[in-house]
Amino acid sequence: MDIKGKKVLVVGLGKTGVKTVRFLVKKEACVRASDILPLEKLPDEVRELKRDGVYIETGKHSRESFLWADTIILSPGVPFGLPLVEEAIRNGVEVISEVEFAFRYVKKPIIGITGSNGKTTTSTLVARILEASGKRVFLGANIGTPLIQIAEQDEDFDVLVLELSSFQLQGTVTFKPFIGVILNISPNHLDHHAGFGEYMESKFKLFANQTEDDWSVYNFDDFYVRNYMPEIKARKLPFGFTSTDKGVFFDGTFVRFGEEVYDLREMRLVGAHNLENAMAAIASTRIMGCDPEVIRREIVGFSPLPHRIEFVGEFNGVRFFNDSKATSPGATLRALQSFSGSVILIAGGKDKGVDYSMLGDEVARKVKVLILIGESRFQMQKELGDRVKTHLASSLEEAIEIAISNSSRGDTVLFSPACSSFDMFSSYEERGRRFKEGVWKYQKQG
Repeated sequence: MDIKGKKVLVVGLGKTGVKTVRFLVKKEACVRASDILPLEKLPDEVRELKRDGVYIETGKHSRESFLWADTIILSPGVPFGLPLVEEAIRNGVEVISEVEFAFRYVKKPIIGITGSNGKTTTSTLVARILEASGKRVFLGANIGTPLIQIAEQDEDFDVLVLELSSFQLQGTVTFKPFIGVILNISPNHLDHHAGFGEYMESKFKLFANQTEDDWSVYNFDDFYVRNYMPEIKARKLPFGFTSTDKGVFFDGTFVRFGEEVYDLREMRLVGAHNLENAMAAIASTRIMGCDPEVIRREIVGFSPLPHRIEFVGEFNGVRFFNDSKATSPGATLRALQSFSGSVILIAGGKDKGVDYSMLGDEVARKVKVLILIGESRFQMQKELGDRVKTHLASSLEEAIEIAISNSSRGDTVLFSPACSSFDMFSSYEERGRRFKEGVWKYQKQG
């Protein structure tokens, strides 16, 4: 793809946007970049780009720049619903995501993994299995390294494993993975998308350009996913808890794939949702020719990633788990389903416009005390407060204090917000660290 001399606007100047601008400069495109944040809140690299002569506007988006461009590349998290983006599209400007742009410069086979929950765990697990099988693996996109960083430089890899968000997939046009994996669908990011329909449509763009030579790996037990499958041209490989002749399924004791039997009873990952993630990994890596015993060994030995139902410690017979990565009600529901009962749940954060009532039945069954924080606490109290004893807290530290004062031996304190972190914290990682520090503080005092 020759973009020399073409006018390209990059919107969003985080890590991905900066890497995209540098690539465009190297390809001799006419580049502009725009970010709504003021310059002092952006990475130092943005100032370097300005010193190198790149036209950069900060603190605003200008109509002139959006209509000037031949192509607009949106960084992850920049919504298509921005009025200037919509106006540019109406004026014939091509608007794509960084993943779509970078895809046009890579040649190696791609395993693309998406879903409302479990993407990072599954992507990392698939990459570990492939590496243990002797393959050179790039792991990136929505996790770690932006895909643009290896554009035209993927010769050092055998396969690219990409975690893909709805934001990234919404802006794809030609993107096509050799293996597309969809783990599940539940309402999420409705503050970004026009509605649940648009969110689902973005996710399913993963399969849009696949042919009969490609593979789609999908959760047979997920209603939304299963109903979409007739639209897909690729070869299909289901996974789940429903027995299928041609898929990967759990029989109540073992995972089975045809004649293959995987004993995962010693798996460190907890919960039915992680068993689904493991089955998706089995399906993907068997397509890639990995040995079943290598697959089983890597799954059993795989430790939970930070902030994903992460065991923090035990204090006076009470166990504490950090699930800060749960940024949607669907993720929190899966976390609750991983425990047998007597849970003190700390939840709340930035409201993304989703319905929390889906948590109601599980909260009524499992939760002893519900403690709510953040911007969404009043809405969550309205939707869930009549199901269980509920407290509102003004800070995470206060929530931990309330949890401890209401706990007794044998209880589980689960921090699973069901919301994003950006009302009180810079990221879900910072939020999770603060929870762990708060728990450890009480352990030291005890």
